[in-house]
Amino acid sequence: MVPRLASREDNLTVNDWILNIATLLYVASLLGVAPYLSRYAVALGASESEVSLLATSYALTAIMLRLIVGYLNDKGYAKHLMVLGGLLNSIAVLVYIEASSVSTIYIGRLIQGVSVAFFIPASLYSASLGDPRRASRTILWRSTMWGLGSALGPALLGFILDRLSWTAMFSVSAILSISSAILSQSYKQSKIESKKSYALDSILTLPFIVASLTLFIYVVSYQSLSLFLPALHEVSGYPAYETTVFFTILATANLLARLTLSISRSFTPIATAIIGLILSIIGYISVAIDPLSNATILYAILIGGGLGILFPSLQVISLLGVPEARRGLASSIYTAMWDLASLIGPPLVMTISAGYKDSLMTSAVIVCLAIIPIATFTILRK
Repeated sequence: MVPRLASREDNLTVNDWILNIATLLYVASLLGVAPYLSRYAVALGASESEVSLLATSYALTAIMLRLIVGYLNDKGYAKHLMVLGGLLNSIAVLVYIEASSVSTIYIGRLIQGVSVAFFIPASLYSASLGDPRRASRTILWRSTMWGLGSALGPALLGFILDRLSWTAMFSVSAILSISSAILSQSYKQSKIESKKSYALDSILTLPFIVASLTLFIYVVSYQSLSLFLPALHEVSGYPAYETTVFFTILATANLLARLTLSISRSFTPIATAIIGLILSIIGYISVAIDPLSNATILYAILIGGGLGILFPSLQVISLLGVPEARRGLASSIYTAMWDLASLIGPPLVMTISAGYKDSLMTSAVIVCLAIIPIATFTILRK
């Protein structure tokens, strides 16, 4: 059963806000750099196939660690994983500073993959603990911090890149990530005591499977858009400002959508997930048809708003139907869908496409497929 959102009486504690702000700082560092890495690689002479491997190199190490991290989360080490994740991300962006070729960027991405494998599921797991109705609100507020970080990160770091340099941008990103690690150290981890033993297959509920599959399909398209649209800007001679504006508007719409869900009295995750997908599909198709026009600002609003409604809904659907004692492993498997999509998606999309522009149309076709599992689930529930 997928619960509705908790009432407004379930207020967040100071400890919850420590988790939220630590997540905010980490995401601002991680996603603040992401839109510019493909431009950085192109500037260093990377080919189209080499650019497509930027996501793959990060996902490779992240996937390898997911099950281990899930086990450690369930054993009470989530706080330590968040601290390590923040520190490793700062090391990764410092490696980018020293890059003289795309090979060095790959090394940074591998380190960043370990960081993501540690921090993201540990943060999501920590938010999911407690009464299901209260946990739904905590998950939504954590998701809102993700949206805020994804809006502030690209805007702040893009401004620094435009006014200063690549070195300055990566240095600020490292400072944000270290700050997240310091704050995570002060977080008080909840202790879960379960007298009941749960088998591994207790995770594989229908809502969890549907949410994970939907996330996987969506991220194949999203990662391709995030890599290939900035690369298209670079080879077309567009300034970094164009990339910054698109992804900042996308992230702002994403944030506003998440914030709307967080302050709502109630919501139905299945319904909001479908609405988010429909908005995203319209946006992706529009970008694919007209990727270099001024109207892409409007398309970014559709994609960001859809994403901001979809992702929190999928998180609630996926985790709250799983026993609390298994949510550490569940959060790792669920977030591994992002890594797996990142590993497979961009190289696959580029392989079957004829250049950066054509890859955007391929991404639009793929994102349409994400409606199938969630729509099928809706029909089966009736």
